[in-house]
Amino acid sequence: MQSNMTDHPPPPRPMLSGVRRVALSLFLTIFACFPGSAQAEAPVLSLPLDCDPGRTCWLVNYVDHDPGPGVTDYRCGRLSYDTHKGTDFAIANDAVMNRGVAVRAAAPGRVLRVRDGVPNSTPADLESATALRGRECGNGLVIDHGDDWTTQYCHMQAGSLRVRPGDEVARGDVLGNIGRSGRSEFPHIHLALRQGSRVIDPFTGDSNINACAVDARAQGMWTPDLKDKLAYPGPQPFHLGFADGVPKKSAIEAGQLGRTRFAPDAPALVFWTEVFSLDKGDRITLSLQGPDGKPVADNRIEIDRPLAKWHGFVGRKKRGQGWESGTYTGHVMIERGTARIEKSAAATVE
Repeated sequence: MQSNMTDHPPPPRPMLSGVRRVALSLFLTIFACFPGSAQAEAPVLSLPLDCDPGRTCWLVNYVDHDPGPGVTDYRCGRLSYDTHKGTDFAIANDAVMNRGVAVRAAAPGRVLRVRDGVPNSTPADLESATALRGRECGNGLVIDHGDDWTTQYCHMQAGSLRVRPGDEVARGDVLGNIGRSGRSEFPHIHLALRQGSRVIDPFTGDSNINACAVDARAQGMWTPDLKDKLAYPGPQPFHLGFADGVPKKSAIEAGQLGRTRFAPDAPALVFWTEVFSLDKGDRITLSLQGPDGKPVADNRIEIDRPLAKWHGFVGRKKRGQGWESGTYTGHVMIERGTARIEKSAAATVE
């Protein structure tokens, strides 16, 4: 099913002087206090897919609050990219995507536009300047919530959409499945919220995307039960595993490296991990320990630029008679300033 669902962002708003911006902000604040104002009718948003935030899905990109060529999210961090106008929720890999993860209506409304039939993007598509032109959103839809409020859902799986223009949907209704169609490097859902042509950040609840606050909390427009679950994340090691050789990035992303048992004559033993939401200066330590608790291999990396997604590995080739039987433990530790995040996985040689 095809429609005229646009992938193009609304035109940029003109920059205001400091005095005019303060005056406009004060006016909007006062106006919002009156009954019947647009803000009073704003939709309250539920999670737009079937998942458990921080365990089976992860927040990876927010609305870009930098009006220029730079990048900043609502917390003045860099969990976004230039001109990004929505919120991205990612899942682990293609194998999970292929099993089917439902995308759900974040708020009740009426379906305005739908597009289906766009295949999952290939690396060649993503490298091309023209292959995805006009289809950056991939498969998706727009829902009208009344009072000029809309939500847009992007990157869904081809053939999975269950709704048509004109359908009324309730909160939580299944719209289709998560995918990676359009300009999408990994399976995720992009949720964009607008009132008219204004981009609204659901984590702040307003259109003032030229401002950020380091200590901002996710008060915004989410249902009360989500405000803690959608707390601003640090580094997120979300996918760990083992291989008997150098793990290919494509195999990791496809979810093909799920082995946890290896033979003593395996040519190598390697621990790998994928991490979301890294920032410049983050320090990563990867280690692999043998059954006796002694190190088999370790690797230390310092990240030199913000990265939405990163993968790394550590291990060594078989020596002598082969691997000692028992449990091997892979460990990832990420340090950001004084904060530390750690996660482990185990494999068995028998």
